[in-house]
Amino acid sequence: MTFLDEEFLAAWCAAGHEPLASASGTVVIKTSGGPDGKASASLEFSDGVLRGAAPGTKRGADLALEVPWQLAFDTVHGTADPAEHYMLGDLKVSGDMALWLELLPAWRAAGTLGAPPAA
Repeated sequence: MTFLDEEFLAAWCAAGHEPLASASGTVVIKTSGGPDGKASASLEFSDGVLRGAAPGTKRGADLALEVPWQLAFDTVHGTADPAEHYMLGDLKVSGDMALWLELLPAWRAAGTLGAPPAA
């Protein structure tokens, strides 16, 4: 299992977590500089709960996050602050900024984006 691969994403969805506010929408994470170069994943949130995740980028995503692979790993696992790295320009955000502003405080409070498995 590697961060953001199909096995990781399936385990992440199965793990369950506390809702992240009431956010609903598709979030795409695009990374670069990972063990296999670029990696991406599409996450489906409904009422703040991660309902689905798949490798690759889904067309028409509500929100896109572009971030170096290691920073994505650290941020998703709760060891890096997404707000801090957004302000530093390390994490780039495009799309529905209202969804970003809804997810961000809940994500920071939870420490993770939904209790991901160790990878």
